[in-house]
Amino acid sequence: MNKVIIFDTTMRDGELMPGVKFSLHEKIELAKLLEEIGVDLIEVGYPANSFSDFDDVFKVSQIINDSTICGLAGGKKSEIISVAEAIKPAKRGRIHTYNNVNLKNKSQNRLEQELASIKDHVSLARNYCGEVEWSAFDAPRSEPDFLCKTIETAINSGATTISIPDSLGLSSPQEFSQLLEMIFNRVANIDKVTVSVHCHNDLGKAVENSLISLNYGARQIECAINGLGARKGNADFAAVVAEIKNLENYQIGIDTSLISKTSDLVAQITGINSQ
Repeated sequence: MNKVIIFDTTMRDGELMPGVKFSLHEKIELAKLLEEIGVDLIEVGYPANSFSDFDDVFKVSQIINDSTICGLAGGKKSEIISVAEAIKPAKRGRIHTYNNVNLKNKSQNRLEQELASIKDHVSLARNYCGEVEWSAFDAPRSEPDFLCKTIETAINSGATTISIPDSLGLSSPQEFSQLLEMIFNRVANIDKVTVSVHCHNDLGKAVENSLISLNYGARQIECAINGLGARKGNADFAAVVAEIKNLENYQIGIDTSLISKTSDLVAQITGINSQ
């Protein structure tokens, strides 16, 4: 059976939805419930963004035992160190860093600079943490040859998970399938990592695109309770889990009996019901 890893970003990407903000108390309450449900990874915040985000990640790291606690960082030394410090109390921690790979029409020198940035910052993150996820921001609109080079570089630099996000939620299922197929066919070392997807719902295809990714070898899906997230939101947690439960040859460690309780809690906090 193929295990599908569930990465919850309700508390981090969910706060990019206008009007959504979780207090520390609410994040702790939600994190405990996500752990009880069986969520593999909980992305709590962006520690370099503010002191409160750093404190949220640090405090949640202290009280969660089973789920991996994750913080987001851009491709900057200071941001990566901030995440490393914030997840230090976690029994299981992950640094999640990203680079914008949509550099079409840029000079060769600029492309080389970005590859060097990926190498330096993924290596730095790996020095601090055994689990490092690197995301190819805006992958669908990037130049294919350069995209493949960035992924290969991130893997060679120590990334353990590679995330392919539909960052603007503009990919059709056919387009996202072609992107994933190209990556799995052309990146020689792709078999050394777990491939994740992070799909936004601007065209209403986030759940469909997330599930399609399993056909090409992805084994981690990033989603959010009630579909919270930037603009039209992320793939809806409950919908993703329900669909995977119905698929043969896949397993998922989520207690579905508690999903409605979690959805109700997030709706109570944010005023936004399931998408």
